Amino acid sequence: MKKIALSTIIAAAFLVAPALVSQENYQAVSAKSLVSRDAVRPGETFKAAVILKIMAGYHINDNAPLDEFLIPTALTIDDNPDFEVVEILYPKGRRARFAYSEAELVVYEGEVVLGALLKAKAGVPAGTKSLKGTLSYQACNNESCLPPKELPVEIVVPISAKASGPDLHPEIFSKLRFKSLQK
Repeated sequence: MKKIALSTIIAAAFLVAPALVSQENYQAVSAKSLVSRDAVRPGETFKAAVILKIMAGYHINDNAPLDEFLIPTALTIDDNPDFEVVEILYPKGRRARFAYSEAELVVYEGEVVLGALLKAKAGVPAGTKSLKGTLSYQACNNESCLPPKELPVEIVVPISAKASGPDLHPEIFSKLRFKSLQK
């Protein structure tokens, strides 16, 4: 009898362990980035967008949750000697209620566009440059939340001394209202 009970416990552990590991590695959010120009000149300010796709059935907190104990969504861009981060722009989330919280929350669902206003520093050499960053978030469904996650983000920026053509992706960038450009 003891051998059967012990083998049952061991078998159960092997069934549960992969679920815990997969939850640790599970990303309910994917991200891709775009820049507003086909080429950026040294000294030029330009827009970048990080487009988040949140899996159906999940949501993430916006960047300024109503409850101080909730994990905000945050985009950080690593220091880079060739670029300056002028502003990070977060959209307003939508208010919603979920079974795991008594209070109303402000969340992102579906597709969400975060903006970054960036400046290529004077003297940056021509070529393709890369800005690295991290998206921090916590995904939840209506019942519970997954552990907080960090997702690597890369913004690829083509640098050229020549003037660039028209702005790219106006359907995305025309909706980004940076405070720094409102002055």
